[in-house]
Amino acid sequence: MTTMSRLSPIAACAALLCAAATPAIAQQAYPATLAGHAVMPALTVVAAPKDAPQDLQVAGKFTTPRRVDAVGSVMGQSGGRDTGVSLPFQGQPLQGHSGIKRMADGSFWILTDNGAGSKANSPDFMLHLSHYTVDFQSGQFNRLKTVFLHDPDKKVPFRITHEGTDKRYLTGADFDPESFQFAGGALWIGEEFGPFLIKADLNGKVLAVVETQVDGKVVRSPDAPGVLMPGAPDAKPTPFEVKRSKGYEGMASSKDGSKLYALLEGAL
Repeated sequence: MTTMSRLSPIAACAALLCAAATPAIAQQAYPATLAGHAVMPALTVVAAPKDAPQDLQVAGKFTTPRRVDAVGSVMGQSGGRDTGVSLPFQGQPLQGHSGIKRMADGSFWILTDNGAGSKANSPDFMLHLSHYTVDFQSGQFNRLKTVFLHDPDKKVPFRITHEGTDKRYLTGADFDPESFQFAGGALWIGEEFGPFLIKADLNGKVLAVVETQVDGKVVRSPDAPGVLMPGAPDAKPTPFEVKRSKGYEGMASSKDGSKLYALLEGAL
């Protein structure tokens, strides 16, 4: 299944149209008024499912060179400053977010990113998205449901972190989810490690994992399965075409849900 070759001309046309329209748009003012503001506290967590492995009941144990099991013993850092939020977490964090979709009833589905930012430090962060109502007057989020991605039917074509379990919950060491859409009665997620498109049912069970093809050739990032570092300084690494963290970032769908428009974060 080709995910990019048909979209390339559309993307090119869109870029040209944007470039041509820029002078006119730049001269127009579009007044906007902030109608409301909601904040989810940084330290907001959800309990891992009861049938998840014990390893997933606490997230963030591998963000330092050595494993840390004591909950809340490592202060978070941002730009060299303490964040006031410590890890590991008892449970799975709902922040940070990588995708959001407003539903017809005014509620929101929000996708949580892969965890701590890389495959190496995120094997105990579960992949999930949550359904919310948001009160922009009071600034409150009300979580209605959380869906955890899992692969009991072994649709993922490579070894995952929790390969030997029945439910096979997915983690931030398996995929890096960045965008999503509901289309054709299924959940579609764009991710960066492959880059892949993941098709799941509405309960988070993986139905398919689709490689990215350009002109009939599979393209991969350095984090894709099968891309290996060389065993000697003078040896060549496995070739790849997509820069790290330049896989699928945004994704839209047609109104009828028959087509997905997935956008790579960086040019090939």
